[in-house]
Amino acid sequence: MAIPDFLSLSSEEEYRQFFIDNYCNKSPILTWDGLPVMFYPEMFDHAFFKRKEKTWRSKKDQVDFERCKRMPWIEEVLNDSTIVPRQGYDKATGRNDSTRRVTLVSKERYVVVIRYTDKNKWAFVTAYIIDNERTYKQLMTAPRWVGV
Repeated sequence: MAIPDFLSLSSEEEYRQFFIDNYCNKSPILTWDGLPVMFYPEMFDHAFFKRKEKTWRSKKDQVDFERCKRMPWIEEVLNDSTIVPRQGYDKATGRNDSTRRVTLVSKERYVVVIRYTDKNKWAFVTAYIIDNERTYKQLMTAPRWVGV
């Protein structure tokens, strides 16, 4: 996969508009194996914000420009047939979840997560750089995603 250049915009509002124009307004975007992924404007805050407090239950309350500048990578990752999709992990239950599909670019430690909604529809959840060794190892060893 050829990693796109970083997106360099000047504000949260410009990144939000880029997300809407390039993902939400072009939905569904198909994965390499034909899954239709929907992108919704309200997902911007979840996908491109981070928590000031480091507990996973705390609210995401600060824009993460490191996530934002990698926004062009999302579609490239979804379209890369060489990446082995993995099952997602549900922190609340402590188990892998086949309704979440995780696509991990291992060299860059960049992950894109989508989830099954219904009737062969998928929704974008988030995309970020993994900065935790435990999380990285957990995703690298997660079961292969084989469908829902």
